[in-house]
Amino acid sequence: MHRRELLALCGLAGVSGCLGYDLVERETVTERRVRLAELEATVDAREARIAELEREVETLRRRLEGPRINAVSPVDGWERAGDVVVRSVDDVAAGDPLTVAVSFTYPIRGTSTGRVDVSLGVELTDADGERVARNDRTVRLFLDPDATLAELPVRFGEPGLSPGRYAATAHVTDRVTGLETTADAVGFRVR
Repeated sequence: MHRRELLALCGLAGVSGCLGYDLVERETVTERRVRLAELEATVDAREARIAELEREVETLRRRLEGPRINAVSPVDGWERAGDVVVRSVDDVAAGDPLTVAVSFTYPIRGTSTGRVDVSLGVELTDADGERVARNDRTVRLFLDPDATLAELPVRFGEPGLSPGRYAATAHVTDRVTGLETTADAVGFRVR
């Protein structure tokens, strides 16, 4: 009798072991598939973040390699570098010609000759953000590698502006590499 009970118990243990193994195997496969899907989602998110960071690095690299605008201001006249600060004005008389000075730094690297070909533009917008005028000029400069600062005027002739609030935005573009930088808008009033 013990023998029959022992055989029954062994058979029952064998059958339940096989069933249990099959159940555990399915759970393990499902858990592995879920974990694999989670890892794939994490990898996709990281690849997207890496692509975003690479775009940001490229933008920063272009900003460092190209010209950088230091100051933009309407001036009461321009004669030499530094007038963008010294002769800066907030008000301009209606009908008078306008001069906007733009100071920018241009990095000179390595064995460069210091020759710089830039396109300098200033755009004037009114209080509603509508473009009123734009003036562009192409300039060839020779900068000393130790002094990479340049300052140039952009003049708007007759007729002058009507009374109101305006903003000047400068754009400096390296004509060789195509690198461009834009300054924040500088507000001023025409009275």
